[in-house]
Amino acid sequence: MKYEELVSSHLKYGTTEENIRVRKGYDQILENVVIAPWWSHDIFEGFGFEVVQTSEKVFNFYSDALSFSYIELKRIGAPSVMDFILSLGVTKCTNLIFLGSAGSLDEKINIGDIVVPKYSICGDGASRYLNKNLEDEFLKNKYPSEEFTKKLIDVLNKKKLRYHYVPNYSIDTVFAQFYHIDKILELGAKTIEMETAVLFKCNELLKINVTALFCISDNTLQNKSLYSGRTEEDDDYRRKVRYEIIPNIIIDLFKRSDKNE
Repeated sequence: MKYEELVSSHLKYGTTEENIRVRKGYDQILENVVIAPWWSHDIFEGFGFEVVQTSEKVFNFYSDALSFSYIELKRIGAPSVMDFILSLGVTKCTNLIFLGSAGSLDEKINIGDIVVPKYSICGDGASRYLNKNLEDEFLKNKYPSEEFTKKLIDVLNKKKLRYHYVPNYSIDTVFAQFYHIDKILELGAKTIEMETAVLFKCNELLKINVTALFCISDNTLQNKSLYSGRTEEDDDYRRKVRYEIIPNIIIDLFKRSDKNE
C-alpha cells in the first residue's frame, strides 16, 4: 500500500486533504513535530519559547533558533495514535519524533533512563490496516528512520548522556502483558510500550524522518511495575529527566534539522 492510496480512498467518499487537516487541527503544523500520547507540552515551560495553541491538541513553539509543533494527544495505544500519525502526511511535517514512557525488561535499564528504540516488534493489531489485504504484521520488526535516529543519538553523545539503544516491543495491553513477558523476552525486547511499532509502520507509507525517545517509567524485572514497587526516588529521577533533560534533547535535535519555516 502507498500513502497516496490511503488519501485517494478518502477522496472516493468525499473527504479532501483539507478536510483531514482541519479535522485533526493540523492546518498549521510545522516541519518539525513532536507527538506525545500522554506527556503534556508543559515540559518545555521555562525554555523561552513563544507558544501558540492552534487547536485542541496542537501547540506550536517558536524561538529565534527553531520552531516545532507539539501534538499532545492524551490518548494511548496504537489504534488511538495511528490516525493522528497518518494525517501528518497531508501537512508539511518532515521530521517527527515520538516522545513518551516505556517499561524496562532489563534489570540494567532503570526507571528514568533514556532509551532510543533500535526497532519495535509489532504486538498490535492496528498495523494490519496499512496492508492492502489486511495481512498481519504481528511480531515483525518495524524500524525508525536510520539517519534521523543517528541524529538523535549524535545529540545524546554530544551531551554525554547515558542512554540505551535497544529493541522494543509494542503491546496492545498493559494489564495482560505480564502473562506474556517470558515470550516477549525470548523475542529480544529490552523495553515495552504501546505505539512505536505502528508509528514505524505508518512511516513505511509516509516516508518522512521518524524516530522515538523513551523515558523509563517502570521495570518489570525489578518488580517495579506501573501497579506497584516504584519508590519516591525513582519517581523524582524520572521527573527530572522528563522535565529537564529531554526538552534539551529535542531542542538540540531540531536545531540540527530546522529550516526556518
